[in-house]
Amino acid sequence: MDTTEQQPEQGQEPPAKVKSVSADILSQYFDALEREEGFADIAPKLRKVVLDDGVIAEPSIRAALLPNVS
Repeated sequence: MDTTEQQPEQGQEPPAKVKSVSADILSQYFDALEREEGFADIAPKLRKVVLDDGVIAEPSIRAALLPNVS
């Protein structure tokens, strides 16, 4: 019996269960972040970039955090 977990190869999508768990955790994080003073306007932008658009890249996150800086 093979008990090793199969890891997705680079460029492959993770299994749906992993995506839903990570989306849940990130969603809870963004909810908590939105309640923190000074982050109420940033959290929805980060949520959109990471959860809705599915982009986890420095330029996109930097643009969400610092929209007025080029």
